[in-house]
Amino acid sequence: MWRGTSNTIYDFRFTISGSSNAKEHAIKADYSPKKNFILIICTCILLAGCAPRRAVQPGKLIPFPGTPTATCAREEILPKITDVQPDELRAGSEVTVIASGGYFRDTCGGYDESARTYRVFVDDEPLADLPCYFNHCEARFALPQDITAGAHCVGVQKGTCQVKIEVEGG
Repeated sequence: MWRGTSNTIYDFRFTISGSSNAKEHAIKADYSPKKNFILIICTCILLAGCAPRRAVQPGKLIPFPGTPTATCAREEILPKITDVQPDELRAGSEVTVIASGGYFRDTCGGYDESARTYRVFVDDEPLADLPCYFNHCEARFALPQDITAGAHCVGVQKGTCQVKIEVEGG
């Protein structure tokens, strides 16, 4: 093992080939065992910075023959009425209908829960709009003044009865 206190000065000269402006470069280094690591790092950085650059070409997408493209069938999930408030209803009273659903899903696992509007039917008569957004639907409307007392069907499609409501007389 070498031990000593004196430093040695080295003169490195090199030319980078392949460069359009080829010229000789020189590095003078005061070498001591403690500076060895720093000298190697600086030399590597200098050589990497002076190396000729190669243009990077963007990759091309090549379709594989016979690979089918996915076609995802959409299925509409109609709103399902989950609650009608208040519990006691009279002709002309304000009603709140709450539902879940009102979105599309596809066979590839995707969902379209953007805003859309459905109709609320009471006894197959359109009574109000039911706005839906992100799997939640809610509408507030007044029952007709001339609605009769008794049981009535509420749904989001004509001919369906998702919820039965009881309208009180008087």
